[in-house]
Amino acid sequence: MKRSTIFGILIALIIGVTILNFLTIGESEEDYKDRIATERKEKNGRMLASSSPLPDEEKRIFKGLNYYPINTEFKVRARLIDIKKKQPVFITTTTGEQEKYIPFAYAEFEVSNQPQKLLLYKDWDDENPNRLFLMFADATSAVETYGGGRYIDLVQNNTNSIIIDFNMAYNPYCHFNTEYSCPIPPKENLMTVEIKAGEMIYKNY
Repeated sequence: MKRSTIFGILIALIIGVTILNFLTIGESEEDYKDRIATERKEKNGRMLASSSPLPDEEKRIFKGLNYYPINTEFKVRARLIDIKKKQPVFITTTTGEQEKYIPFAYAEFEVSNQPQKLLLYKDWDDENPNRLFLMFADATSAVETYGGGRYIDLVQNNTNSIIIDFNMAYNPYCHFNTEYSCPIPPKENLMTVEIKAGEMIYKNY
């Protein structure tokens, strides 16, 4: 099953709206952290919904998702390098299937004092022209975070830069339920630094 289920779309829309609001009206650091904390609590509630990827037996013992502390150092503005020929590509999923994406742009930025260059995609099936998708793995993968990488839904506003907030990084559905098929981050997005932000490995204890 693709990640663009009703549950996934709902989360993406909420994330997109909140990011867009922040870009347009701004907010203090305190308000920003309060907003992220509130969204995390709300997501815990959605994990118990019928559309959640959690199996029913997990829902009965669910105590909440695990996160790194909110850290504004992992909220960066990246320079976009446009990809002129946006040809669709197929990305392998955790179940060996192929999902179609369009490479949109490279994002250049610094994190932990190290330069980074990640590839941003558009989902072939996503009709929202402003939504981009980042799948990445880093030095915490398979240690403190899911070994198959994490995702961030992004909003681009037709400028040459974009905000990437790793505090918003989330686990793919297949981390919670192997019946789901999730795209695996491409080699361009395998980071050597530790991204200690966002969602951590899920533990039900």
